[in-house]
Amino acid sequence: MALDIVLRQIAVLAILVLAGVVASRAKVITSASKDVLAKIIFYITLPALLFTNFSKVDLTPELLSGSMQTLLLSLFVLLFMLLIGTLTAKLVRLKGSQEAIFRVHSMLGNIIYLGLPLISAQFGKEGVLYASLFILVSNILMWTVGVAVITPGRSLGLGKNLMKLFNINTIAIISGFVLFLLSVKLPPIILDSVGALGSTTTYLSMIYIGAVLYYADARKMLRNRNVYLLSFNRLLLVPFMIIGIFALLNYLFPLLLRREVLPVLVMQAAMPCMVNVVIMVNILGSNDDTATANVFVSTVLSVITLPLILLSLGLIG
Repeated sequence: MALDIVLRQIAVLAILVLAGVVASRAKVITSASKDVLAKIIFYITLPALLFTNFSKVDLTPELLSGSMQTLLLSLFVLLFMLLIGTLTAKLVRLKGSQEAIFRVHSMLGNIIYLGLPLISAQFGKEGVLYASLFILVSNILMWTVGVAVITPGRSLGLGKNLMKLFNINTIAIISGFVLFLLSVKLPPIILDSVGALGSTTTYLSMIYIGAVLYYADARKMLRNRNVYLLSFNRLLLVPFMIIGIFALLNYLFPLLLRREVLPVLVMQAAMPCMVNVVIMVNILGSNDDTATANVFVSTVLSVITLPLILLSLGLIG
């Protein structure tokens, strides 16, 4: 069943990417309008998605007890992934934007579109709550640490720096999470308008990826060995390292960690590279070819690796 979900989600992504390629070939999307599409996603649809996402999950007293642990463990997992990516980048001597994108994509995966359906099928509503908290931490790190990594050494004033780090996406996440904690549900008219607008993010993002693939040198991207190294790290090495860490903690401190939380965090950590990093890289002025190659290759390979990770979750109970 899990494999069917993975295959279906990746097939949907592939069809949307193909639509972007066809639209670009027909000149419906030009090289210039491709960048406009990135801004529409970044400034309009993505914040709408992040703001309304938490209203889809009910906060109950039973689930609240695991929420703080989930937040802390999510922070540990994401920073651990960034650390491994940073060490690997230094080991293979990556420089400039190549190093920055490698590090950011080491930390950030496709945890919404591919992660949520898979976790929902495997772990139900409780799993969705924990996955949503992981998404919250991931997005905060994306628009803070991620932005700082992608734009190093720029002589921005304090005001401009804060605008980069505390942007509309961060505001959307924090606002939505506060309403979630207060059990404030958004009115139907907001969910039907803003929520529906946010739901277009995945589709527009994949069409954008297709346009990027069409206008980029695909052969050059796929010849980049570092893309495959990154995929190995994200899809196999780091998830199994996290499984090992959680298994050790469970052995040493049997009652410390909630068993319902750990498999969800492992699965989120095992997702392929995040599509929205391509958008972020484009907006912040870096070359998005490498980021696109990371998404493409890791997503294809995840068809093989995700079932392996699912089968390995028994190691942590």
